[in-house]
Amino acid sequence: MTCGYSPGKVIRRFLPFPDFPRPPGPPSSEPVNLFRRRQPPPGPIPAAPTFGEWLIRQFTGGQPTAAMPFPRLERVCSNAGLLLCGAAFARPDAFGHDAAGLAPASREGALVARRTADGFKASLADRANTVLAWPWDHMATSIAWTASRDGDASEPALGRALTTIALGYALHHREQLTAVVELWQQVAAGINHDAPPPDLQAMGRDMLAAFEAGQMPA
Repeated sequence: MTCGYSPGKVIRRFLPFPDFPRPPGPPSSEPVNLFRRRQPPPGPIPAAPTFGEWLIRQFTGGQPTAAMPFPRLERVCSNAGLLLCGAAFARPDAFGHDAAGLAPASREGALVARRTADGFKASLADRANTVLAWPWDHMATSIAWTASRDGDASEPALGRALTTIALGYALHHREQLTAVVELWQQVAAGINHDAPPPDLQAMGRDMLAAFEAGQMPA
């Protein structure tokens, strides 16, 4: 079909596209952002807790150690130190890699041993007026005081300090710890006659087994 020219008649050569009505609402597709911001790289994987840190968390009742008053913080560290010493006494081979960097005459461990010996001598000399202090009590006082002074009373910091001091003592002053464990079990049995005699080695060994089971990959 041909179209001829006719005077007075205008022929549109370029017709506009029909304007179809759009349905109400947002457009069917979102605009594509060609300049997306790169996602930040993932942060470092948090370090696995030490056995000392894990033990401390068993006695906090969910309360952050950084918010605890000094007496409660000291008590939590003492309870954790008790079980850590029991575990190191029962299974010293399990802590060989942890103690590799500790000097045989660990300053902190030697200090705990000396304070324990002096405390026991004082209690024997004056049984009526001397309170018996266990090695984990000395550890707890030192750790809590250092944490309060340095301003870092977090569970990881306390756990690292407790692990270092307890292993420095338990692995290098085993002879004294043997006597301490026997005496502690006698005292604990005398306090609660209705309960079976406590076994610090078994308590520490069971807690260590629970900790190791929790560290295994699923």
